[in-house]
Amino acid sequence: MAARLALAGLACMACLPVCAMDLKDTWELLQMQGPTYRAAQHERDAGLENRAIGRAGLLPQINAVASKSRLEGTREEPNALGRTVESDLDYDSENAAVRLRQPLFNLQKLAEYRQGKQRAEYSEAIFDAKTQNAAVRLAGRYFDVLLARETIDLAAAKLKAFEQQVAAAQRRFDLGDGTITDVDQATARRDLAQAELIEAQDGLIVALRLLQEMLGGVPERLASLRREFPTPALQPASLQDWLGQAQANNPTLRAQHHKQQEAEEEVRRVRSGHWPTLDLVLGYTDSESDSISTLDQQNRYATAGVELNMPLFAGGGVSARVRQAVASREQSIEELNATREEVLSATTRQFRGVQSGQARIRALERAVASSERAQDSARKGFLAGSSTNLDILNAEEQVFIARRDLLEAKLRYLQARLQLAEAVGLLGDDDIDQANAYLGPELALTY
Repeated sequence: MAARLALAGLACMACLPVCAMDLKDTWELLQMQGPTYRAAQHERDAGLENRAIGRAGLLPQINAVASKSRLEGTREEPNALGRTVESDLDYDSENAAVRLRQPLFNLQKLAEYRQGKQRAEYSEAIFDAKTQNAAVRLAGRYFDVLLARETIDLAAAKLKAFEQQVAAAQRRFDLGDGTITDVDQATARRDLAQAELIEAQDGLIVALRLLQEMLGGVPERLASLRREFPTPALQPASLQDWLGQAQANNPTLRAQHHKQQEAEEEVRRVRSGHWPTLDLVLGYTDSESDSISTLDQQNRYATAGVELNMPLFAGGGVSARVRQAVASREQSIEELNATREEVLSATTRQFRGVQSGQARIRALERAVASSERAQDSARKGFLAGSSTNLDILNAEEQVFIARRDLLEAKLRYLQARLQLAEAVGLLGDDDIDQANAYLGPELALTY
């Protein structure tokens, strides 16, 4: 998988100046070189090691110790007659030992083992959540670039139309058929359109920078929306079904559940401070002149036994830590409940966003068509004397507003579908492919 992403990313980067990138291309590029995504991967890898760390406490602990020292001095001791005799000490002491300790009964180590598993599962869930969120944020920034670039084209077209209206109003005024009011109204609309174009150009620069922040670079062309824009019904169609999927699959909710389970194990861990521990202890020692009493002696021996450690009194510290852990556990339970409600609210919001987005797109399609007819009628009415110059300006303004609103509604609809999949925890490559199917024509990002 990593090799495929690397090849895809290199291919995309190689053709940045030539071919247009679509949403799927940018997603693969993000997975290969996006700094935020790669940081999440390393965070997950670090968290997965908690499983091995927790298991290590249940496995044998083996230590080896070796030492060699030189001893020089004197020794005084009574002889058979009771007199003190002094003798010189000058010898080497060597010692080597191997010790093995295997827990036989240790509730603290068992709790730490279970905590390690919960922490590893938590890391997996957090990575899933960050991956899906990264896909949604990438799509949002991709769509923002498309909207900003298309807005420039719409603003430029509107400016051109208003410039034509200014020229026409000025000609009519010069011929005595128009009024200075018509000229001023057309000029005001033209100046506003010029300001809107500048704002749209600034918006594209910012949108491109935000996309570059995630990808490390941006292409010169992106795939834009196709003219055909179907809005199929959601499957399943019931909100309750989506809420059920969210409770079962949302990674943020799963992460909070693992966090609550870890807090439960923490209570067990600190309570184990009241319980004894029992260890199997094995050892082997090889020493020479280990002490004065074993001078010039070489000893090799093995030991085997069990060690019982019984806590009697710790100043009340264990009981205090138990109360602290219980309070933290209750906190984690409430945080889990709060997260569940947030997930259900987000799922409901995105479900309604998709459904209302479908209706809004159809309504705006009709609005664009009716605005274009109204524009044509205003122009004909002006020639017939039934419409004013202001009517034409208003009609043209309405056409551009309707077209931009329709474009934004389509992009927000695609975004809402991805956000709904994220809310239920099922956003994957197939969802990216479905959104990508709406893209096709190349759009140059320069203007």
